[in-house]
Amino acid sequence: MSIETAAKDLANELLRQKYVEVLCHHDADGIAAGSVMAMALYRADIPFRLRITHRLSEDNIPKAKPLLLCDLGAGLSGLPEDTMVIDHHLPFFEGPHHVNPRLDGIDGDTELCAAGTAYLVANALGDNRDLAGLTLLGVIGDRQTLAGKNQEIYLEALGNGVISKKRGVTLPGRTPEEQVELSAEPFLHGISGSKEKSQNIISASVSGENLQWDIFCSLIVLHAAEKCKVETMDSFWGDQWILIREVIEHAHNMAFVVDSCGKAGEGSTAVSLCLRSSKLIDKAYETARAHRLALIQEMNRFLEQTPGVKTSHIMCSNQHLVSDLADIVFGNIQGISPVIVATEKDDGTCSCSIRTDGKSGKYAGEVVHQLALEYGGHGGGHQNRAGATIACEHLEKFTRQVAEVLGS
Repeated sequence: MSIETAAKDLANELLRQKYVEVLCHHDADGIAAGSVMAMALYRADIPFRLRITHRLSEDNIPKAKPLLLCDLGAGLSGLPEDTMVIDHHLPFFEGPHHVNPRLDGIDGDTELCAAGTAYLVANALGDNRDLAGLTLLGVIGDRQTLAGKNQEIYLEALGNGVISKKRGVTLPGRTPEEQVELSAEPFLHGISGSKEKSQNIISASVSGENLQWDIFCSLIVLHAAEKCKVETMDSFWGDQWILIREVIEHAHNMAFVVDSCGKAGEGSTAVSLCLRSSKLIDKAYETARAHRLALIQEMNRFLEQTPGVKTSHIMCSNQHLVSDLADIVFGNIQGISPVIVATEKDDGTCSCSIRTDGKSGKYAGEVVHQLALEYGGHGGGHQNRAGATIACEHLEKFTRQVAEVLGS
């Protein structure tokens, strides 16, 4: 079945409902997907409730019906058959209402995110082409490319005047000083997190009254080059996508704020932005700023810790930072693969985020899914990005096995 047919089938199922319970993942892609569906359901006069969650397992599936999962659910084979799923992760759920690019042979890692998949369903419900800008939050947040279906949606959005494009610095922040201070990819050791040192970078980049972007970029590269991967240094200058219909104009800023708010437990604030309310923009930016500064502090702690007993994983003190810490360690430190970051939660379980360079030839999401099951937990993900939750008593053995299987 083509993904367009699957999207139409799910849209028809939604149109039969008098109410829909919507649950989405707490990152930029998940919140954008949930918001796209919320707007589409509202316009179709279908009552709904939208909630956000960090992770879903077969033990905590909401009992409310009918249930629509966004950026969640594909990896759970034990979901009730009538669950509706919009996802792009490795599919184990075999219910009839599952829209997933992988089921149509489309690369869910790079060519279609959950927000883009939700956009296809939304347009099967009605004319929701103005929501195309929100799909870029998923592309940016999940580090996808403008290829395949993502590119089709992007070109459609350009043609409809929903987005525009220019070149520039893609680092998130409201000012150049803030872009430097909050820089995580590349991570500027000794500068990221420091307002004073960030201002010094800007001052050194000014000629006359104008900031010289070539000098700015050169200084960033010079400070990052010792440890950072080349591809990470390349990524902070490129296409800036302008979201003409959204309350935050720059797509990278919008993705940063929505993602950070979701992970910081302020999902409702993130959703309000996606639903085009500007009332909480200042609060959203401050939440995102605090989240990023906490992440930078955690990264500094990792870099400055003295070498001790070798371990297969990095412990993170804040469960809201696990995924982001895995990203910036992997993107900024050469020669570590896989990167495994874990945190201990109050219920005795440990959450892990895994990043690999793919050189092992193994599919990280599938490996992590199978190993997590062996230890009584659950997990899954993408080719080179995965996550799992297991009992902390098994953490050392689990992460050691993950490292052995996925190590290059």
